[in-house]
Amino acid sequence: MAQTKNAQRVKAAIERRRGATMLTKSLTTSMEGLDNVLFDSIPGSGVRMGRKREPYAHALSLVNDHITVPQSLIDEASAAYENIAYRLASKLSWPPEAIKIFPQGSASTKTLIRTIGNRKFDIDAVCEVDISKIEALDPMGFFDAIGTALDGPNVVQKKRCWSINIIDKPFYLEFTPSVPLLTIPLTERQIYGLNNPELEFASTALAVVNTPSKSWKTSNPAGIRDWVNRASDRKIVLELVMEAYDSIRASIDPVPKQSVEVEETLRVAIRLFKRHRDISIHRGYITAEAQPISIILVTLLTICYEGLADLIADGTRQPFAHVVDALIALAELLPDMIPKYPDLGYYLGNPTVIDENFAERWNLDNSECAETFKTWCGLLQSDLIAIAALDDPVAMTEKTLEVFGCSGATNPSGGPGNSGPQVTLVPPPKAAPRTSGLA
Repeated sequence: MAQTKNAQRVKAAIERRRGATMLTKSLTTSMEGLDNVLFDSIPGSGVRMGRKREPYAHALSLVNDHITVPQSLIDEASAAYENIAYRLASKLSWPPEAIKIFPQGSASTKTLIRTIGNRKFDIDAVCEVDISKIEALDPMGFFDAIGTALDGPNVVQKKRCWSINIIDKPFYLEFTPSVPLLTIPLTERQIYGLNNPELEFASTALAVVNTPSKSWKTSNPAGIRDWVNRASDRKIVLELVMEAYDSIRASIDPVPKQSVEVEETLRVAIRLFKRHRDISIHRGYITAEAQPISIILVTLLTICYEGLADLIADGTRQPFAHVVDALIALAELLPDMIPKYPDLGYYLGNPTVIDENFAERWNLDNSECAETFKTWCGLLQSDLIAIAALDDPVAMTEKTLEVFGCSGATNPSGGPGNSGPQVTLVPPPKAAPRTSGLA
């Protein structure tokens, strides 16, 4: 049976990392190489691996829970942008049924995280409006009309959205006007893309206004959401290990309920890796201007995760012995997943719609973004492996919390503001660059 496209990409990336058995050769003997774990059919080895990894998983769960934004705040944001939708319908005389509002990005995939220093975080929302094909001939007119209706001191125009600061709340909204893709004049390539069976989520494709070019650009936030959510339901970790956890935990000190669950491996990877990126910016290791943006991390991790799941499903590889092994393998794969083509340059296409290159900016800055990505990947890998090299559970927890900038977290807790443990940040070596705030 032919391998899927993502399986082929992951397999090629592994080969570029000097073969499948070299994927985790940099791990110390205290973690045991994945080449041994994956192909060891003795059930007891999975239990042993679970015991060895459990302190690491517990430490990561402290970070994961600490950076999680409470659902109550997301619900408040949802209510806020619904109120904005009603305001738009009223001011622009649009029928309410012509406007559809839904979250996009991190809020929609359950990967929203706290910002460094408890600054305001943004929640992305899409405003999909069913306008006529005649109105679609004037994208800037459509964009500006929404801006006029939103007009106020707390509304700021950005490249493709309107940023709305919600007073007395720990968040602001990134409000993106859009229309169904079929509404706008399409190129032959875009028409082909809508009918391409490989683009499974094309039915939710949209067009958003790109203000620098004053034209429509393709997008598909609902497609990305559904793709990530579908991938996260797949398993790449050996299930017998999870079944053995009860007996493992009976022999060690009880710990709070784990957030790093097998079924959450992809989402946890996205959250933790974004946090590591943010703390790397705060500490001055990379710049905010050249940072790997969240949609790139989400797309790459989901491609890697699906590719690994496909390779496991077809028997090419064995499941990972533990979620920690899966996280380290994902970090190892990342640097080799964005190709640079002779004619297109760096290209990371939106897998749910045609003509959207998430790495577009990488071709405009003399490869600064590409080099920053490689630098950050190296930091991430070395940090994860340094933690894995520790044998003492207390030292492992302390190192994990320090790496992710959560040195004050001793119990799982999340949320912005003063809820939960305080975040202890190591002062950066220079004035910290301003981050985007999103997660």
